[in-house]
Amino acid sequence: MISLSRTRSDRPDDECLSDLVLDQVRVGELASEAITAHLDTCARCQARQRSLSEAHEAVELPPLARPPAAPSGDKPGRGWARTGAAGLAIAAAALLVIIVRPTDRIEDPEASTPDLRPNTRTKGVPTLHFHIRRDGAVLEGGPGEHLRPGDALRFAYSWPEGGTVAVLSRDGAGTVSTYFPEGDHTFAAPAGEAIDLPGAVLLDEVLGDEVLYGVFCARELPLRTLERAIEAHPDGPSVDGCAIDRIRVDKRAAP
Repeated sequence: MISLSRTRSDRPDDECLSDLVLDQVRVGELASEAITAHLDTCARCQARQRSLSEAHEAVELPPLARPPAAPSGDKPGRGWARTGAAGLAIAAAALLVIIVRPTDRIEDPEASTPDLRPNTRTKGVPTLHFHIRRDGAVLEGGPGEHLRPGDALRFAYSWPEGGTVAVLSRDGAGTVSTYFPEGDHTFAAPAGEAIDLPGAVLLDEVLGDEVLYGVFCARELPLRTLERAIEAHPDGPSVDGCAIDRIRVDKRAAP
């Protein structure tokens, strides 16, 4: 669903290696003559690689824990819980530490968009990506993913034009909620590829078929407008001035 060499939006330039590639090199998951040659000659990447290695050695990454109660300011009916500031820092660090390939996938014949796997995404259109933090590892998410209660999701997007963005969900009980952003309006989103959105969400105990909606709008809109559009037409919501990327997943109890 997402190119693992382009998950970071803070690369200094197109020739330097991403933090994720550097960490894959560190754990032995990725190796090539081109990468080795670049590291031998690039002082910036060498310094970043040392920094990531030191951070990995200094920090033990416990699993993200569900907060004891949802913040009082959360909207009624939200089927998820936000991590605290410390939890978000851990989630962000985890994305640079362990990446494993998910194997638990199902086909999604009912999705309104094509099969949204890494090599079949339609180029040039807004695209939602997500990663899953589970048991200390980070998995690359995709359509038909089998999710579990307590999984932490972190979102990213690719969008050539840019504008504003929001991520919403319709869970197995039919409840529509906003996963991102906090507040009442869509989030300013610059043009780019695989740009991380801040924060993470923890999935609640509601099981069943769930749909994630990446809503990409030319201008700022109230989140409630988007929620109403999905509540009215969950299989094909429409909002003027917005493009919507749907990803169907399956939330089930851990085996």
